[in-house]
Amino acid sequence: MRQVVILVEGQTEEKLVNKVLGTAASMRGTYVTPVVVTTSATPTGAHHGGGHWKHYHAKLQALLRAPHWHRVGLLLDYYQYPKGAPGREVAIPSESLDSAGRQAVLMAALSAEYSDRRFRPLVVLHEIEALVLAAIDAGQGDGLLPRQGLAELRQAISRAGGPERVNDGPSTAPSKRLEAADPGYMKTVTGPLLVSEARLPAVLERCPTFKAWWEDFLT
Repeated sequence: MRQVVILVEGQTEEKLVNKVLGTAASMRGTYVTPVVVTTSATPTGAHHGGGHWKHYHAKLQALLRAPHWHRVGLLLDYYQYPKGAPGREVAIPSESLDSAGRQAVLMAALSAEYSDRRFRPLVVLHEIEALVLAAIDAGQGDGLLPRQGLAELRQAISRAGGPERVNDGPSTAPSKRLEAADPGYMKTVTGPLLVSEARLPAVLERCPTFKAWWEDFLT
């Protein structure tokens, strides 16, 4: 069985890899290991996600030095792309590219920075919670999320033209919308549960950018 690793920002991504992606990959002869980057440490514990790129860089270098990995993946949210990350400081007139175009620029910068042929980065449009929105769009959430909140989320997905197009503003990013729709929403529990129940094919059908990365990652 091939061994692959995915560097992720936090526990939500870790749960999704373990609960959903890993199960699907195992059926194709691939064992997936998620590795969560630690961006800071305090006496009360470690902090994951956000932070400066140096933490991701150090972990990526260590993973790429290990020859047993068939693929080394990276999942980063487009929303709040880390400070100092490749491509972040590239000046591009805001009117010249939409978020998908900007995503392509960031991913090209990542691939250029880490030229290992095994490296497969994805800048997720616009957050990993796009997969949760896809699950909701596929019919999940009834009885788990408030009815009004679900209706508003489905309307937002429809207006945007798909889960990956739900944008990255401070109050309109996917995670913010989910929290607004359900004050009791738990990122590391509710989200992975919805994606798992929807099943990966239905989710990927609604997230073409993520699907393209996933299929390439498993080759």
